[in-house]
Amino acid sequence: MFDADDLLDLHPRRKFERMLVTHCAGGDPFALMLVNLDHFKTVAAQHGANVADLLLFEVTARLRQRLSPRNVIMRCGDSQFAVLVPCLEDIENATQLASSLIERVEASMTVSGIRFRLTASVGISLFPRHGKDWKALLLSADTAAYDARTQGRGRISVSIPTVR
Repeated sequence: MFDADDLLDLHPRRKFERMLVTHCAGGDPFALMLVNLDHFKTVAAQHGANVADLLLFEVTARLRQRLSPRNVIMRCGDSQFAVLVPCLEDIENATQLASSLIERVEASMTVSGIRFRLTASVGISLFPRHGKDWKALLLSADTAAYDARTQGRGRISVSIPTVR
């Protein structure tokens, strides 16, 4: 699932997985969000890899503007980012943060002289409500992200609780 190509100079797969393991073992609540850029493959196909890479850098910078320094963000696919938010246990607050991330992505941006308007969909899972280990939590977030995309893009979906 994770892309070892560290385009955005962030945490590679194993380090990110270890952080998830550590956070789960610590027992403190946190949120895992998967942010998908809607229709990004079309943008990359039309404008080429160089423009797509520059666009990813811009999106990353915009996402970081809405996150605190203790949050972790990494690219985990061609057009997907994982965001780990410590101490976030409330669905309403997680949804508000996800909404602000979408807002930042949707703001018009110009890269290489080309104006872009992207949309994003976000899947959210909360530890321990949606999984007691990192694999279950990641699967819950991935399922929620898929649900968000299939609801029509630019949406937020929260994982259905699997742990009681």
